[in-house]
Amino acid sequence: MRYFTFLFLWIFFSCNSKSNFTISGQLPDKSYDGEKIYLVPIENAVKERVDSAVIQNGKFSFEGQAATPEIYVIRAKPVLRYNLEELLVVREPGTLTVRLDKSSSVSGTPLNDSLQYWKERKMRFDFVNAELVKQFSDANDSLKLDLKQRAEMLNNDASNFHFSFVKNNKENIVGQFVRKIMSGSFTEEQRQMLNKR
Repeated sequence: MRYFTFLFLWIFFSCNSKSNFTISGQLPDKSYDGEKIYLVPIENAVKERVDSAVIQNGKFSFEGQAATPEIYVIRAKPVLRYNLEELLVVREPGTLTVRLDKSSSVSGTPLNDSLQYWKERKMRFDFVNAELVKQFSDANDSLKLDLKQRAEMLNNDASNFHFSFVKNNKENIVGQFVRKIMSGSFTEEQRQMLNKR
């Protein structure tokens, strides 16, 4: 009987360990010690599903089960968000390394690496677009035409990037999330292509 109990426990813990996740977080310094960091699901964010951790020595961590990948946001209380950018992460099995700062980042698991890559590219497009808008407001008429063409090319490149990213990731939660928030930038033809099985 002991043998079967041991075997059952071994199988139970072996299966559970495959769905374990750890989030290991780092902040810029120890000035945030004693504050809380929150792990909040993007969907169904009821109180019972929100987790929190206290910052100690400039670090924080979360652990738990992640049988199904799910997108969460890691955030501090509102007054700290001026210096600590909120960060989207995928709660999936494995160890995630998170850095919270003015520009936050995540790495360590396939879906999180993919989400971070998409975020960095999107931020780059957004930054260049903002610069073009700023230049446009101060430009003369001849320069405005050039800036408008550059903006159109940039928007086209950004749209194609988001479309390709979604197309290559449409079977996983990251691709589905990006599709949901970027679908307005896709052409009708791109939407139809994404709907094909």
